[in-house]
Amino acid sequence: MNKADYNQEATRQLSNTTFYKPLPSDPTLDYQKKLHCLLKSLPTATREQILTESPSDPRPGLFYLLPKIHKPGHPGRPIISGIGTLTTGLSSYVDTLLKPFVTNTPSYLRDTTDFLRKLQNIDNLPNNTILATMDVEALYTNIPHEDGLQAIRNTIPEDTTANLIADLCNFVLTHNYFRFENNLYLQISGTAMGTRMAPQYANIFMADLEQRFLNSRPLSPLLYLRYIDDIFMIWTHGQETLEIFHRDFNNLHPTINLSLDHSTREIHFLDTTVQINNGKLDTTLYRKPTDSYSYLHASSSHPEHTTRSIVYSQALRYNRICSNPTDRDQKLQDFYQAFINLNYPPGEIKKQIERARRIPRNHLLQDRPKKTNNRTPLVITYNPQLKPVQHIINKLQPILEQDTIFKEALGDFLRFASCPI
Repeated sequence: MNKADYNQEATRQLSNTTFYKPLPSDPTLDYQKKLHCLLKSLPTATREQILTESPSDPRPGLFYLLPKIHKPGHPGRPIISGIGTLTTGLSSYVDTLLKPFVTNTPSYLRDTTDFLRKLQNIDNLPNNTILATMDVEALYTNIPHEDGLQAIRNTIPEDTTANLIADLCNFVLTHNYFRFENNLYLQISGTAMGTRMAPQYANIFMADLEQRFLNSRPLSPLLYLRYIDDIFMIWTHGQETLEIFHRDFNNLHPTINLSLDHSTREIHFLDTTVQINNGKLDTTLYRKPTDSYSYLHASSSHPEHTTRSIVYSQALRYNRICSNPTDRDQKLQDFYQAFINLNYPPGEIKKQIERARRIPRNHLLQDRPKKTNNRTPLVITYNPQLKPVQHIINKLQPILEQDTIFKEALGDFLRFASCPI
């Protein structure tokens, strides 16, 4: 997409007065006063936590598009970068409050691994089983503020907490101003894909909507799972009733539109293809037509362990997704050739692939809790002379740990990291 087409698409979207309103001037100072008034109503510790994550000199968000190159006309996905904006800290705090309620919803999917885990024990499917997916069109921008906030109140059981979170969320939604080119805008409907709380907010809205719908249906899916705006279903009541289900779901809310795709053999969901095989489900890797194996080239100046880990982590992904070992190995042959084309050493590619293949698939699908990391990172600008500094820090580490006050203040071992200029 060239710059003229990009700007034309951005202008087209920003001209939609249902979602955006031009601003005559920068409202930062006025909005800052309103934010401080809101924060005064919060406990001191909460207020300080939000302010700690908020920039001292906030700026408007930055609007940009991610072209959907796999769709006709390459429409742009609107993103408003929330980094350094007025609501950065508040949005992060709301995200923390909403997350426990999101993860407890029946349809919640954390990622592909979570999806695969939930398919593991499904078998004895009847002959008329249909695999179906639904996609919510432009979910983030199509959630009316009042409906999204009501979904929060419906989801959180304690009224005082629900109203507080809804008020904080409302401030983020109604003060989402941003810049494109030399113009300022305010988003007046929906939430920005780019603010921290957006995924949790969208999840709660959809969970509230779908639960009310599913509870009212005479026929329900055998399995119903959702990753934000992507829905996966196993349907066992015939195609006609599936189409009625889809039609009625589409009529439930005026701004929510769902597309439907279905098959009695296989269907794509996230980065997987799910297949029905003798009453059981098999999964294999799905690569979009636009996927061109755009991994890091071997000539890059990255450390060797980085390039090695790319091959290993991607081979692990193949091992995790492909339920049939023969299918996995066939796909790994293409994978091997892709890294050969990127000038990776053949021996190293084979070594990392074999290392990944040795790990049992059921081990990769286990839900392992994340390790808590209390180490304090030392992040400084990259310099070729940093290696000696790293060795000195590592050498002095045991001495520093003997100081109980120092260790209590910094927690676990120091971590040494460097950033490129």
